[in-house]
Amino acid sequence: MNEPRENIIVIGGAVVAVLLQILLAPHIAIMSIVPNFIMAFVLTVSVLRPTNLTPAFAFVLGLLYDLMGNSAVGAMAFMLVLVSFAAQKVFTVLNNDTMFMPILVIVVATFVAEIGYAIFMMVTGVGVGFVDAFVYRALPCTLYNSVLALICYPLMARLLSGGNFKKKGAGHSDMTIIR
Repeated sequence: MNEPRENIIVIGGAVVAVLLQILLAPHIAIMSIVPNFIMAFVLTVSVLRPTNLTPAFAFVLGLLYDLMGNSAVGAMAFMLVLVSFAAQKVFTVLNNDTMFMPILVIVVATFVAEIGYAIFMMVTGVGVGFVDAFVYRALPCTLYNSVLALICYPLMARLLSGGNFKKKGAGHSDMTIIR
């Protein structure tokens, strides 16, 4: 895979994630739980394409998310940098060519990011306790964002591979799907 094509796909995906966050996310909120397309995209890219630029990419998109919302500016940027870097490193150690491991890493990273973001919200004066922030913010947002990541990961894996999976045998490819 050539680098310029991957960069164009990642930048295009980032633009789509930001547009979805602006245009679609407020309209598909469930009981004031707004999905975070940007987090799902950043974590997917950090697992699929571990490079040295991933933390900078996560910071820029996290800052855009913060500027669109009404929370402390820099909170989501900080959390996305931390969890994308950690997810990138954990996945490089635990990679076993199945779809289970990247999805597990993304779900755990989403949970950690949502807990950290809830703590930031508490500290910066939203006025809720930890239990409320955990039960009414972190858990539902983790579930919502995990579903988005389940959609985003196979799509981005397919786009970044260029659709050229090597055949291992009759109907099998390098990307194993758990049934």
